[in-house]
Amino acid sequence: MSVFEIIGELINPGQVGEIDLNDNGKNYHKKFINIRFAISLIILGLIEYLFLNQPKHYSDFGYILRVNAIIFIYLLISFKIRVRPNSENLGWVPFLIDNPFRISDDINRFLVIINVLFMPGKCVSTSISNFYKNVIKK
Repeated sequence: MSVFEIIGELINPGQVGEIDLNDNGKNYHKKFINIRFAISLIILGLIEYLFLNQPKHYSDFGYILRVNAIIFIYLLISFKIRVRPNSENLGWVPFLIDNPFRISDDINRFLVIINVLFMPGKCVSTSISNFYKNVIKK
């Protein structure tokens, strides 16, 4: 953070996005719920395969438990948060050139990165949740 960013924010503050912690997820059309759930299970299976591929991890119960706990926590956080960056304040050429007179564009770019990191987990977790609500719970 430079002095120019502090002074620029004091003179002309920019809008900053937000992180909402009460996202309930979307409900999708009923005919796509089974397909999305199958794709999510395939993705989770591939992630498990990538982490547990080596023979030394086949019998290490602690490693398997840690990997599954990290995946579960990631999916839970992805399901619960909703990141909404302000897309009008991302820099001079959006996301490419930093505005040297505002720090709020740096915050919005950080929110975009967080949104990109949690987007795959949100897709997988909402499809699992919708499958549970609409197919199993019926």
